[in-house]
Amino acid sequence: MKRLIFIATLICLSLLSIKLLYSKNSSTYEFLYKENIVSIAHVEKFRKLEYGRILFKHKLHVDSMAKILNKTPESVCSECHQKNQYGEYSFDFIEDLHKKEAEEIKNLYHAKCLDCHKNLSAQRKKTGPEILSCRDCHKKENENRQVKYPLVEFDFYLHNKHVTKHKKDCSLCHHSYDLKEDRKELALFYEPGTEASCYYCHDFSKKRGPELTKIVNVAKQKGLNLEKSFHLLCINCHLESKNQDKDRGPIVCAECHTGKYRALEELKEVSRPEVNQPKRAFLSIEGAKMKGVSFRHDFHEMNNKNCRICHHETLRACKDCHDLKGKEEGGFVNIATAYHSLSSTISCQGCHGKLKEKVECMSCHYFIPPVKIQIAPTEICNKCHTGKRDFISTKIQNFKNVPQEVIIKHLEEDFEAVKMPHLRMIQKLNEISNRSNLANYFHGSNDTICRGCHHKSKEEAEAQREKPPLCISCHGSEFSSKDIGKPRLQSAYHGMCIKCHETLKLEKPKKCTDCHERKVKKNVYN
Repeated sequence: MKRLIFIATLICLSLLSIKLLYSKNSSTYEFLYKENIVSIAHVEKFRKLEYGRILFKHKLHVDSMAKILNKTPESVCSECHQKNQYGEYSFDFIEDLHKKEAEEIKNLYHAKCLDCHKNLSAQRKKTGPEILSCRDCHKKENENRQVKYPLVEFDFYLHNKHVTKHKKDCSLCHHSYDLKEDRKELALFYEPGTEASCYYCHDFSKKRGPELTKIVNVAKQKGLNLEKSFHLLCINCHLESKNQDKDRGPIVCAECHTGKYRALEELKEVSRPEVNQPKRAFLSIEGAKMKGVSFRHDFHEMNNKNCRICHHETLRACKDCHDLKGKEEGGFVNIATAYHSLSSTISCQGCHGKLKEKVECMSCHYFIPPVKIQIAPTEICNKCHTGKRDFISTKIQNFKNVPQEVIIKHLEEDFEAVKMPHLRMIQKLNEISNRSNLANYFHGSNDTICRGCHHKSKEEAEAQREKPPLCISCHGSEFSSKDIGKPRLQSAYHGMCIKCHETLKLEKPKKCTDCHERKVKKNVYN
C-alpha cells in the first residue's frame, strides 16, 4: 500500500509540474509574440544544446538601432543582415549558415554580437553584454520555453490581392531552374503558364519525382527551405515597397504569423488562379478497360483551400506521371492506385473517405466500412465510371410508401414497445444528404438513405420494393457463439440507434425511458 501511495504521489507531482510548465509557457507566449522574439538554437547543427536556446528580442534591437542611427526601423536591417548577389537581404545573421559547422557558428555569433556591444559601449551608449558570460544571454528561465509562431497560410484571397496589386506580373514570385545539361550552374527563369506552388521545390520534407528532385537538390544546396524562401522573397519585396513609400505588406513576424486562417466559406467568392485549367475534365487514359469519369474541376477548386490538395507534385494532370502499370515519374504508382488509394489523402477515394468522417455523415457511415477497389461491388464502380462527360447530381425530394411510425415490440418484456418516428428520421437524414453535392451524387435515390439502417439488405433481392426485411430477420433474440460477427437483436438495436444519436450529438436519448417506458408489473397475488 505504501508503495502504491508513493507511485501515485509521483504521478500527481509529475502532472502538476507539466501543468505549471505549460501555464508558464502560456502566460509568457503573448509577451514573446508581441516583442517579436526570435528563438536562436540551430538544433539541426548543435543537436543537444549545452546552455539552452536564446530568446532574442528582435523588436528591441531594431528599435534601439533605429534610435541610435537616427533611421527608420525598416532601414537598419543591414546592421545585422547581409545582402546576396541580387541585392536582397538573406535574413540570416550568419552568412551561409547551412554550410557551416556548429563550433564555427557559435564563434561567429559570439564575435559579431559582442563586437557590436563593445562598439556601442565605447560610444557610451546603452547596450547588451560585453563580456562572454554565458548566462547573460542563455538565461536559465528560458531553457524550457518554446517560441513557435503559427504557420502562415497563403490562401486564394492573398494570392488574388497580390495578382491585382502587381497587375498580373507573375514573374515577381514564380520561377524555376533551367535544367539544361549544358549549363554549368542552374539559373532561375520564368516561363508563363508554368506557375506553381513554392512547396513543390522548397518543402524538403516531401519525397519528389526524378525531375523535381533535381530542383529540390539545388534548393537544398543553397539552403533555401520554405522558411528562408518565403522570408527572402516576401520580406524583401515588402521592404522595397516601404522604402518607396508604397503600401507594403508585413515585415514583422506577428503581422504574418497571426494564427488566424480564413474558412472555406470566406473564400467562396475569391477568384482562383488562372493556369488554363478546364472547368470540367473527362478522366480517361489510353488503353484503360474501365469507362472514363466525369470530373468537375471548378467545383473542386471552390471547395479546397489550395491546388496542392490534389496536385501534390506539379499542376500537371495525374496521367502525366501515372499510367496503367506505374512509371518512374510517378514513383511506380499506377493510375488505379493514384485515384483509389484509401490510405492517401490526395487520392479521390481517400479524400472522399475523409469527408465521410464529418459528424453528420458518420451517423450512417460509421457502420459502413471503406470499400477497397479490389473487392468493390459493381454498382460502386459504375457510379463514377459512367463513360459520360456530363455530371449528374440528384437531390432526393420525397419519400412515398414510407411508414410514418414504426413500433418495435420484439423485445417487449420489462419495457413498453418503442414508437420510432420513422418518417421524421428519414427526412432528417435526407436533409443532411441534400446539403452535400458529394452526397447528392453518390446517394442518388431514396433507397440509399434507407440502407444506412437496413445495411445488409440488397434491393434487387427484396420481394417488395421499399420494404426491406426487419432487423429480427437477421438478428436473433439470443447471441450465438457460432456467429460472433452478428450481435443479438437487442445489441443490434442499441448499437445502431445509440451510436447514431451519439455521432449526431443529439441530446436524447440518454436513458432507457427516453425511448421506451418501463412496464408496471402487476401483483400476481391480487
